[in-house]
Amino acid sequence: MRYVVTRTAAPRISGFDTFFSDFFGDTATRKIPPVDIYETEKEYVIEAEIAGYSEKDVEVTLKDGVITISSEETWKERRAREKEEKTMIVSEIRLPEFSRSFKLPEDSDYERVEAESHDGVLAIRIPRIRKAEPGRIEIKIGK
Repeated sequence: MRYVVTRTAAPRISGFDTFFSDFFGDTATRKIPPVDIYETEKEYVIEAEIAGYSEKDVEVTLKDGVITISSEETWKERRAREKEEKTMIVSEIRLPEFSRSFKLPEDSDYERVEAESHDGVLAIRIPRIRKAEPGRIEIKIGK
């Protein structure tokens, strides 16, 4: 299974901001959920760590044999609403938008893909299509 990582960079505010992000690293563009991918005889499984994101924040799409896990920058609205209700002393949690795509193998059953989230882990199950077992076919020749 091949995959592509896509990042969306946060806009720079000033040269001062650039100095710090260059020195310490730009954490806004680095949070890309790590994944575990494994296969069994019956299915492929992609598990992605999405702690902090709600189920409605994460989208799973399947198009042309490519499955994509993505999220938009919803933490900004959430933080803005929280700041109105309380005074933040330190705000380090970032839930930036992300997108990860995986090219599915040819024996994937696209019609029966399922996804569920539990304890901050998104599990996507892609059943495998069973190929016909090679066997003997009897041929009747008649006149």
